[in-house]
Amino acid sequence: MAPTIRDVAKLAGVSHTTVSNVINNVPRVGTETRQKVLEVMETLGFEPNFVAKSLYTKRSYTVGYMVPAITNGFFMSVARGAERVLYREDLSLFLCDTTLEASRESDYLRRLIRHQVDGIIFNYAADRKSVVRAIKAGIPIVAIESPIDVPGASLVQVDNAAAAMIGVEHLAALGHSRIGVIAIDFESDVNSERMRGFRNGMKIHDLPLREELLMRISGNRWDAYFDQMDDLTMSPLSAHRQFAKNVEGLLGLPDPPTAIFCFDYQSAILLVRSLTGMGLTLGRDVSVVGFDCAAVISAPQLTTISQPAMEMGAFAAEMLLERIANPGVKPRMLRLSAQLVVGETTGPPK
Repeated sequence: MAPTIRDVAKLAGVSHTTVSNVINNVPRVGTETRQKVLEVMETLGFEPNFVAKSLYTKRSYTVGYMVPAITNGFFMSVARGAERVLYREDLSLFLCDTTLEASRESDYLRRLIRHQVDGIIFNYAADRKSVVRAIKAGIPIVAIESPIDVPGASLVQVDNAAAAMIGVEHLAALGHSRIGVIAIDFESDVNSERMRGFRNGMKIHDLPLREELLMRISGNRWDAYFDQMDDLTMSPLSAHRQFAKNVEGLLGLPDPPTAIFCFDYQSAILLVRSLTGMGLTLGRDVSVVGFDCAAVISAPQLTTISQPAMEMGAFAAEMLLERIANPGVKPRMLRLSAQLVVGETTGPPK
């Protein structure tokens, strides 16, 4: 039989209450007594009953992580940064892949509330109502990138407008004046900020902004483009073909773009595939800039605006732990900087 708390107490020569206090890290236990109990626990191979500990501390030692796509390298790098901080504090990360569906996000939120998680990290929320609902449930919340300006939630983000301006600056310096944009949508908190920076960058360099060069990926095709789910109305293959067809239309305009700025790394990867399939050479025939593509292995290597993903996750976890330990602490915002990583997909216009 597995050793019990009373076995530990007997061998250590203390009460089972003292052992319980050591397990729950109650400060009033003396240093020598604590060390002796820990040594006995190690000798017996005793593992504390986690359920009992949760009942005592009123905590689950679990943090929910809402993410729109686990296939996205950026989100997984954020998760890795958060997990390292939480692991150090003996907390687990509960991964929730929402696929940017409001109903799925709402269902996951119900599960997290039922499990009485200590806090939730939202990395892009499909519906800001979910964030508000979690706050009303008394759960500490930290949002990464989006949603912005939700009272009661802390926020970690990069300066997306400045990041987009960096991309425009790079392309303008190479001599590009006809610059297109591809994004999953232009209305989200993040992409609206990136579009604001893009427009400002074009204005600063006195470059014409042409609406026909803005290509939007339909939000309801997110899964079809990037996932393999059984209930899709459009298969990934047909979705990719439609994407390539739209790119052909973009390049078939009377004055086509000589460079294309993708506001997410999936769009950049799909664009690279499409352009390569058309027999075009990236960086020579068409230049491409993406977001968060630095960690993606591709040939040629993509020029990208790189966000400090792991740092964002780590800061988010630290801010969440702060709020868990001190429920009365005010929410705060942390804004980080992105940087340009020049690869092989940008060059002077042909």
